[in-house]
Amino acid sequence: MSYKTKSRLFATAVCIMVFSLAGCSGDNGTNGADGTDGAPGAPGAPGTPGQDGLAVQVASLHGTSYLQSTGEFADAGKYFATATITSASAAADGTVTVDFTVEDGDGNPVTGLTGMGFNIDKLVPGTDTEPFSKWVPYIYSSQTVSGSANGDWPNPDGTAADQGSRESNGTLTDNYDGSYTYVFATNISSVVTPVAGTAISYDRSLTHRVAVMMGGHSGATADATFDFVPDGSAVTETRNIVTTAACKNCHGDEFHGHGGDRLSVEVCVTCHNPSTTDPNSGNTVDFKVMIHKIHVGGELATIKNAAELAGKSVWELTDAERADFYAIWGYRNAKHTWWEVEFPAVIENCTKCHQEVVSGTLANVDSWKQTPSRAACGSCHDDVDFVVGTNHPGGGNFTDDSECSYCHKADTAGPFGDPPSITDAHDWIAKDQRNTQEFNVDLTVSDPANGEYFVAGESPVVSVVLSEDGINPIDHTTAVKDTDGKEGCASPTDPCPADGKFDHIYLMVHGPRGDRNPVLSTAARADIVSSTAGNFDLSAAADLQLKVDNGQDLYSSEDGGTITAGSITVDVDPAAFADPAAATPAEIVAWLNADADFAARAIAYLENGFVAIRSRNLGKFFALELEDSDVNTAVFGGDTSIYVPGGFYPSNDLAIMADPADNDPKAAWTTGSITYTLDPVDDLKPGTYIASVEITDRGRISDTNYWTPSVAKTTFQVKQAAEEPAPAGNCGSCHQGPQGTGFVLDYPRHHKIFDNTAIDQCGGCHDYQMQNATGSDWSGAKPIAKRVHAVHNGANLNYPVLTVDHADTVAGRNWDIDFPQDIRNCETCHPADTTSGSWKTEAARIPCSGCHDSDSATAHFKLMTYDPTPDDPWNGDEEESCQVCH
Repeated sequence: MSYKTKSRLFATAVCIMVFSLAGCSGDNGTNGADGTDGAPGAPGAPGTPGQDGLAVQVASLHGTSYLQSTGEFADAGKYFATATITSASAAADGTVTVDFTVEDGDGNPVTGLTGMGFNIDKLVPGTDTEPFSKWVPYIYSSQTVSGSANGDWPNPDGTAADQGSRESNGTLTDNYDGSYTYVFATNISSVVTPVAGTAISYDRSLTHRVAVMMGGHSGATADATFDFVPDGSAVTETRNIVTTAACKNCHGDEFHGHGGDRLSVEVCVTCHNPSTTDPNSGNTVDFKVMIHKIHVGGELATIKNAAELAGKSVWELTDAERADFYAIWGYRNAKHTWWEVEFPAVIENCTKCHQEVVSGTLANVDSWKQTPSRAACGSCHDDVDFVVGTNHPGGGNFTDDSECSYCHKADTAGPFGDPPSITDAHDWIAKDQRNTQEFNVDLTVSDPANGEYFVAGESPVVSVVLSEDGINPIDHTTAVKDTDGKEGCASPTDPCPADGKFDHIYLMVHGPRGDRNPVLSTAARADIVSSTAGNFDLSAAADLQLKVDNGQDLYSSEDGGTITAGSITVDVDPAAFADPAAATPAEIVAWLNADADFAARAIAYLENGFVAIRSRNLGKFFALELEDSDVNTAVFGGDTSIYVPGGFYPSNDLAIMADPADNDPKAAWTTGSITYTLDPVDDLKPGTYIASVEITDRGRISDTNYWTPSVAKTTFQVKQAAEEPAPAGNCGSCHQGPQGTGFVLDYPRHHKIFDNTAIDQCGGCHDYQMQNATGSDWSGAKPIAKRVHAVHNGANLNYPVLTVDHADTVAGRNWDIDFPQDIRNCETCHPADTTSGSWKTEAARIPCSGCHDSDSATAHFKLMTYDPTPDDPWNGDEEESCQVCH
């Protein structure tokens, strides 16, 4: 509506109103002259930009930055701050004062804080009967069971228990410069527990710990502790057994308890100590007992016994059969159980948590083996009755801990040579010889000419040296293939002799790290060999027709979009042969390589006197197919099969075969080593490449009759000196302890060691080649990006078995694995400083479908993927549109 029209309507409305009020009427007047237009108003301020529907980046909904900018961080102003206690004192009269500062993430002082929590404990030294020191709180609350008529806990109404607690009703002084002073309301010289009525003595010569907690759901969120001795003497007694950093290795930066303001182990133990009990169950929530039980989960002895007695896995047990499992009823009588927990680093791996993350900061790091006790040891070995003697080889009548260390030594066996030391008793590898490598493997790659990286024309040489004692190499000319059956090993301890013949000596060469595919070895080739060694009659032949990499054309942006064809025709040139009716293999190889279109996508060569052709493997799916043509008929016997990299897994067996003709032509055996000369690196992309081996003599007969393969891996650089970051890593953060040992997947078959570079081993098979030219599914090892995502998010998947793409090998489990922090915290496995960052820049259906497996997400992946050959959905000609939007 124009400004003039609006003016006329307003004037008319005014006239009607005036005449109506006057109560009179008259003839209509004549229209007045149009007024002049007024000046346009000033433009309004721009509105807030909306989210671009076609640019929802992966990092917009994933990653640490996203998680710390949404939810309470966005809605309630929560942010992580740094609290530092600068001093604390406890006067002779029991008055406790603590001074502390608070800074934001940029180091700026934070003022105006209220609503904090404070507590204080004393550290009571160990005794002969209770050898471990313990924190004893001065601040308590009581909890009483009520409502048991509707509850599932064992203790009756009215059951009460003392619990370590905190206060916030003291005097808090804000100095308005980021520093604060708090004077406790509790006088620690006159504390009596509310339920048991126990007096807590105040001994000013003992180590004391004060703690401050703030935020959690809103505002500045931090905690801090400070150890001191009230009488002013130096702190000499400590109890620092596990660091917060060790917990954060698995649980991430959002590691916290309760209301979100208990952010450190040092704070947790001020309440979670022997003084605190859950009244609903009667279970202690002492930190050492509770944390052991939580992390052992379904591997607790009582749980394993119950499952074994029922003839089921723990996941198959009924709720009634699980009723007696360890549980704690927490806030508002909410029941918490942990029987589904699976510790990611082997539960016997005590040093996974009991470790010095920063050398020298954890004075009591070895307490787990130096101070055995019924409470600590019995928390895992919970079917042991130390009084009656059930399941305790040392017998019973142990009513205190005074004799524990007499038999159970830290690093030496007991007084009569038994039991083994605590360290040896928890050495899960030594307990089963089947899980130790048969051979020490020294795997190396030759040096490039420039000393840094290989360039076109160079062929890296892989060298494998095996020894059984770590010193003296075996005679590698005797590394023959086993033809009379595997020996295996059925016993963890009994002798299992080997016959000196190898079940396999697998070599895998893959890369680059950012796009793992088989390269440079004969197994990595999509190739075809002539039916005879010739000569061949090409006198009437017109051409050779072939498709490389399923006919995928390649485009180059460097010179205006040049197409390198995937479907090639090479016309016969009679001048290329001395006698076209008797063309030699060498002449045919030279003729093919002279054709520019052929040479751009394939290589012809002589293999034991035969004509061989292989793809350069430049497309997405490596394949080679000769089409029906007269040269094919004459030279290759009319073979029109589709050839792909060899084997279910793209590996080369370097064992010496009974028939020398079956030996890999690139391998050589000497007394001192096995060497393998790789193909020239001409066609490879710049980057970091990996050679890995998997070697076994005895082999695997079954999952209980085997000797784990010996494995090794090494890297080499191609066309660039800088090492290429892996797409993912950091596996050892959860799966290994500080000694580099921990969880190993599939001891019987593959011995997959989950260190921080595990992808360099696992990616050797779990690549992005299908190993099948036709069909609608992957027939080789499944792509690592999808499987790893799916396994770690198993409990939250819609179709876990289907999405993981592996049988649910534990009955009833259904891949029920919960990631120990928010699954969207992608930097946990993709650390910014050591990996490529491709998780947020290279969205693709394979990795994303590992977590997003709903029907709608699957439909979205399909809809956003163009496939000209839908009957062959993994043949490499698919085009994804993921990165258009993400």
